[in-house]
This record gives sequence, C-alpha cells and structure tokens, in this order.
Amino acid sequence: MDAGAILPRRRLIGATWREALARKQSRLLAEFLWRNSAPMKPAEETASQDSEAELHIQTTLSPDLLNQIFMLLPAESLFRLQFVCKQWFGLINTPTFVTSHARKSETVLLSQHLAFWPNEGKPKAYFHFLSLDCLSSSFVESSVPDLASVRASYNGLVLASNGRRKRLVLMNPITGKHVELPLGVSSHHLCESFGIAFCSEAKTYKVVHLFREVLGGVGCEILSVDTRKWMRIKGPHESIRVRQMPVSVGGSLHWLASKRERDCFVSMDVRGERFVAKKLPAKREWGDRLVEIGGSLGFVSHAEVNTFQVWIMNGLGECWMKRCSINLSGCVPVCSRRDGEEMVLESAGGRLCVYNFGRDETRVVNGGGEPWFGKKINRLYIPHRNTLNCIMW
Repeated sequence: MDAGAILPRRRLIGATWREALARKQSRLLAEFLWRNSAPMKPAEETASQDSEAELHIQTTLSPDLLNQIFMLLPAESLFRLQFVCKQWFGLINTPTFVTSHARKSETVLLSQHLAFWPNEGKPKAYFHFLSLDCLSSSFVESSVPDLASVRASYNGLVLASNGRRKRLVLMNPITGKHVELPLGVSSHHLCESFGIAFCSEAKTYKVVHLFREVLGGVGCEILSVDTRKWMRIKGPHESIRVRQMPVSVGGSLHWLASKRERDCFVSMDVRGERFVAKKLPAKREWGDRLVEIGGSLGFVSHAEVNTFQVWIMNGLGECWMKRCSINLSGCVPVCSRRDGEEMVLESAGGRLCVYNFGRDETRVVNGGGEPWFGKKINRLYIPHRNTLNCIMW
C-alpha cells in the first residue's frame, strides 16, 4: 500500500476511536452530573446554616489545625472552601500553602480529549479525570469553552488547544485561571509535541514546542509565559521521537531518542535552553519509558525477560541508580504515585496494576475493564496532579 493511501486510513481509524471515546465520555459525564446534582435548599435556609457552621468552626479550630486539615483535602474541595470566609481564603491562598499542598497532591490520569455536554448555544467542555484507586471518573468544567485537547500537563497546569488548533491556552483546570498564548510554528499534531517546565531562575513557566522540520530534522521553539513570545532555538542533534510527550522534572524536559539510538535520551534545562544527550542505564526495549518518580527522573526498562528494572537518576543528573526489579511481563509503565512509593503499569489487555515498592506487592486497579476502543489508556490519558498553583504569582 502506498503512503498516500495509508494516511487516509489512519485518519479513518483515528476518527472511529475518537467518536467511540466521545460517546463513552458523554455517558460518564452524564452519570457524574447526575450523581452530583442535589436538591437545592431555599437560599435563606442555606445561608443561615452556612453562617452558623462558619462561626462554629472559626471559634473552635486554630489556624494551625485548619492548615493541617486543608493539607489533606483535594484541590477541588479547597477551591470551594476558600470562599467560606476571609480566614479560609487567606490560609488556602498563601504561596507557602499552595506549594506544600501541590507536593502532596495525588496523581490522577487526565484525558487528552475533553468531554462535551449539550448546552443552549454552545456545548460545555469538561476536563475528564480518572482516579488511580478505582478508575472512577470525575469532571471539571473548563473556564475556556472551546478547548478540545490537552497537549501537556505539569504541576497542576495544562496546555490545551481548540479543535482546529487555532488557539493555545495555559490554565489550571481547578481554579479556571488561564492565559492565552500565541500560536507558534504550524505543524501537524502527529509530528509535534509540547512540554511545560518551571524556570526557577526566571521564576516563570516555559513552554517548549518540538516539531518536524519540512526539510527533515527536529525544530524547536520556546516560550516564556511572562513575555508570551516564541523564540526559535537550535534543535537537538540526536533524533527524537517527536510525537512523545516529554517528562518534566526539576526544570528540565526529557525525551527518549529514536529507535536508532536506543542507549540514550535527550534533556533540556529550560534555564540554559540547550539540548544535551545522556546515556540510559540499559538499551531501550519496546515499552520502556522515562517517568517522574518522587520528584526525580526514572527509567523503567525491560532489560531482563519477564522483569522490569526501575532506575532513578541522582539529583545532579550524572548517574543512574537501580531501585528495584519487578517480576511482571507484558506491561507498560504509566506513571508513579504516592510521592514515588508506587508505580502504575498497564497490561497488554488494558488492565491497570499498581506496584508498591516498599511492600513489593502488586494489586489490580480494574479487572480488565471495558475495551478502550483499540487504544491503550496510556495513549488516551496522561499523568496529572490537581493543584491550586497559579500560572503567575
């Protein structure tokens, strides 16, 4: 079959599973909205009860105890609770609390495709999250209605675009705060990738865009959120799998090299804005992944038959240390969770498993679940942490 016939076929297959995913998301969204719709009490009665509860809590709990309680709650709950009173708003919105809470936030899976609900005029768009405890779905309405796909996620922020990729937005799905970003180099979505990292030196987030050059090779441009201007920089010498989403750790982005260069990966520190090739601890096999593990860069390798090897790079980024071996076969790493104490893996049949490093045991998250329309969960969803982080303080 010639190349001209392959692309339309891929588009047809892609359209089929996207339609199936949209139908499933619509059903899950309907169930979620139904579960969370409660009969409304009269406004006067509700206001009176809220005032009494607020007064009771304010007079019985100290700020330190409130801080400890708030630290245990998810970002979605904190966003609602901040409006209870001025004291709570002040506690929840301090930079120190937001940063500390973000470190403790649990990893969820975020759909790369937003769900839509019929509405008068234009449909409402919702971010779709999956819990890694039981794969239960939750939804958050997007404050920007025309978004359709998520391009990258980091530290509670997402980079999203609309259906025709004519709009680029960096936002926090929980708080709804967002900034519009200009479009960079135009490229087909199958030949590009985006990454987000925080530059501690400039104290701003930076967005990195990799794309396939017309004449071959990989091009790169980078945007500082404070200036909102794209700047072309020299791309990597090594061949990179452009479609992959980079792993963002400690102000650097990391990509696996192409199949021809199985023993290395490519990193870029957003402070210096330069690409550097580094060695992997073992030659990459099918299904091997770079992952963030407890704030460090990790590499999960199939170097041994029916066994995973989990490697962690030291803080200086100079050498790899082997953390453990896991006796599992046919699985692909998805992400880590619980501050790096657990690893989430997906089997060939779409079953998610969670391996606990300390207890050396594996548990199944879902018993096989529904078929994901010919697509694996790790291709439809990306790791994400819901936080209250601001795009700019």
